[in-house]
Amino acid sequence: MCGICGGHALSEQQLARMLAALRHRGPDGIGTYQDETISLGITRLAILDPEPLTLPFRSPCGQITAICNGEIYNWQELRRTLTAQGHQFHTQCDCEVLPAAWLAWGTELPRHLNGMFALAIHDAREGSLFLARDRCGQKPLYLTTQGPLRFSSEIKSLAQAGVDLTPAPEHLQSWLSLRYLPEPTTLFAHIETLPAAHSLYVEKNGKRTLTRYWEPPLIPQPEEHPQALEELDRLTRSSVELALQADVPLSVYLSAGVDSSLLAYYAKELGAEFTSTSLSFAAASDEGPEAAIFAQSLGITHHATTLTPESLTELPRVIAQMDRPIGDALILAFDHLAQHTRSLGSKVALGGEGPDEYFAGYSFQKTLLTAQRLGPVGRNVAAATLRLLPSQVLNRLAQFPAKLGSSGQQKAASYFREFSRKTPFQRATDLHTLFTPNEMRELLSPDLLSQQTPLSQFEHPLSEDDFLNALGLQYRHWLPDWSLIRQDKNTMAHGLEYRAPFLDHRLIDFASQLPTSSKIHHGQEKYLWRKLAARHLPKAVTHRPKQPFYLPLEHPNWRKPFLAFARERLSRQTLAQHGWLNEQAIEPLFQATQFLPLKKLAAILILQLWIEQHTSSP
Repeated sequence: MCGICGGHALSEQQLARMLAALRHRGPDGIGTYQDETISLGITRLAILDPEPLTLPFRSPCGQITAICNGEIYNWQELRRTLTAQGHQFHTQCDCEVLPAAWLAWGTELPRHLNGMFALAIHDAREGSLFLARDRCGQKPLYLTTQGPLRFSSEIKSLAQAGVDLTPAPEHLQSWLSLRYLPEPTTLFAHIETLPAAHSLYVEKNGKRTLTRYWEPPLIPQPEEHPQALEELDRLTRSSVELALQADVPLSVYLSAGVDSSLLAYYAKELGAEFTSTSLSFAAASDEGPEAAIFAQSLGITHHATTLTPESLTELPRVIAQMDRPIGDALILAFDHLAQHTRSLGSKVALGGEGPDEYFAGYSFQKTLLTAQRLGPVGRNVAAATLRLLPSQVLNRLAQFPAKLGSSGQQKAASYFREFSRKTPFQRATDLHTLFTPNEMRELLSPDLLSQQTPLSQFEHPLSEDDFLNALGLQYRHWLPDWSLIRQDKNTMAHGLEYRAPFLDHRLIDFASQLPTSSKIHHGQEKYLWRKLAARHLPKAVTHRPKQPFYLPLEHPNWRKPFLAFARERLSRQTLAQHGWLNEQAIEPLFQATQFLPLKKLAAILILQLWIEQHTSSP
């Protein structure tokens, strides 16, 4: 069930238009509920119990009505518990448990759910509305901030109810810093997200109560438990087993890396029937052949597809279907892979997000830990060494997807040199930002500079330990606002449901309490996770260096057509028409040959294309 919408003071026609804008998310069915105070709508992508259903689900007394976007993986366990309490069920659909679960647990309901979800429950007994979103923000939910409350899985659906989509240029500097906006803020003045791991209770009189119901525990044990590996194996297998529930064809997004390979291994061991898909860029970074070899070793039917530079013309369409701009051209790859997977007949795709977050698999996490441990003197020495080190040596040492070049070298040195002066939020995020404060000021037109709100509004340290704080912030911002939105919007645009089994909160809770040495050990990232992989996967997979999935704009096959497309869409005339971005600050990037400057240009291009879609010329 993959598209929901509703709110107060909606006409039947407005609700119908909102649902029509969500039909790509749920082409298999539609349902509505309206009374004098509330309107609820749902579009269905049939995954469990694909027979036609009467929607929304309602309690026998007719007073509780529930709609849900996503999957409740532990629905069978909940159903047994609720049946023992006297509740009855008539379908094999996971979301049927929600009205009974509300009657049993009320606002504590989300704590009982294991899954990915954005849900709404109306209780006619008290005229209340309850909204909730899953712990990691795998499923989106947008809310209005003025006038009658309206909500939807997509912003374009809210527009169909007459919601004002005026942009909020005061957040541009924050967006440029991260290439996304941390929740609940969006680049729309009157729309925000319901943050991940939050619920919102709206009383009949309009009073709203926002509650965070989950936070990863950031208090690791001093030593790893002797049975930690066994427990990790058990939890991982259980998480994959729950996420395999489907009555429709499944596919696994398979790279040649440890995470997706482990996912495919467990799925095969559990007896699932599925195919695998992979995407390449016809560049040196591709691991398509290795993925195909691994799939063959498991006896999996594998389908590969290639993204070519001609796909750059699809960028405006992909930006439009994402609602919110994400400053990474890799969104093209997620769209292409989803379209390819759906064309093969699959309605569910599984991917390997998660272990890089809780087992510290990203290079910036390891660099932060190194900087933290070196102390002030050690960081100064490291900064001086990085400035003097030949770039080709640094490229061999660093786990970046492409050659860092002089710009990357300066960025790394600056991070160590200024570490003591940075806030905890900056220490956690600066290594994966692109623009310096000066560059951001130069990019924005003078008229906008005085309006900018500081990024510091999002700085809420979760731990006094910088490394742990960075791990925790991933669940507040990085995952829902950067990683997962790219998957949800680009899969659902093609009627494909994306699942990330390794984001099971039981795995996150378990990993969060492991000592840091279980994550990074003698320079080896994802230490315990790799030990698990070594149990089940061939050495060709477990010993292969990490290869990030990225769009290789610096590759000769991509650079020339990318620069040509960017030049066309970032013309002097276009920039002047909208007046948000400064041409003089952008022009030098057209001479770029290195990885980081080209990523900057891609982020600017995406932002400008979004501006064109959501503003009119002065």
